[in-house]
Amino acid sequence: MAFSSVTALEGLVNQSLGKADTPSVQQGISVGGLVLQGVLAASMSKLAEHVDITAFDAALTKTLEGATELERVIATGPAVQPAMEAPAQ
Repeated sequence: MAFSSVTALEGLVNQSLGKADTPSVQQGISVGGLVLQGVLAASMSKLAEHVDITAFDAALTKTLEGATELERVIATGPAVQPAMEAPAQ
């Protein structure tokens, strides 16, 4: 079973490190994703007794995508507020 949460985690790591990283860093991220995929798959027999795996993966994916969006907002900085006109007198 492929987990979308692993892809979301890889996206968060890629964004945090920046897209301009070296190919070896990108390869390391991919290998880390594969390892995480294996760990999750190996844990499924125990986890499946307690939770719906599909729902768990979906919730974890939303959490990681939210963290990615939060990191993007923080990196962007404050929005420029339009200047307010002085009230007419």
